Amino acid sequence: MNLFLLQTSGYFAYLSAAATGITFLTGILFFSVGKPFGKINDISSILQLVSMIPLTVLFANIIPAHPPLLGWIIALLGAGGMLVSIVGQSLLVVGVIDFQGSRKFFPAGGAIGLWLILVCLTGSASGQLEGLAFWPGLLAGAGYLATVLGFLFGGQDHPAFYLGGSLLGISYPIWAVALGMLINAKGL
Repeated sequence: MNLFLLQTSGYFAYLSAAATGITFLTGILFFSVGKPFGKINDISSILQLVSMIPLTVLFANIIPAHPPLLGWIIALLGAGGMLVSIVGQSLLVVGVIDFQGSRKFFPAGGAIGLWLILVCLTGSASGQLEGLAFWPGLLAGAGYLATVLGFLFGGQDHPAFYLGGSLLGISYPIWAVALGMLINAKGL
């Protein structure tokens, strides 16, 4: 594996953890207080998603190729969800669309959740992910899925939206920090 990719992936894992924490906190502040936290939340979520993309490439390179190309198929699923979400959030931040217009991009988060779950399951099966680099990732993936489903079935007032968002906001940073530490310690 490319040493540069491996070394930088650890830093991107940490960056995505920090950005997710900021996104989670500003999301809470936006829904409870209002402006200006919505814009801060949107910008930090773009940073969160952009910093996750190198992780898709990392896992595509380390997931065992049984069946062939499995790692890249999983990576395309995750990166696709991330890119669609980045486009939606970016259009919202620059004012091309409003919140209502951004809603159609929200289901892409489901692809990110599936990516996280698949990465954790295949990484665990191959012995590369365990403990804090496994369980919180599964929970974060489930959080993405619950958030999307809650949003689709009841908007941001649906309990699954808040439960999923909380699960994601707490679990993903733990997973990403553990992943960064694992990359730095073992080189996966």
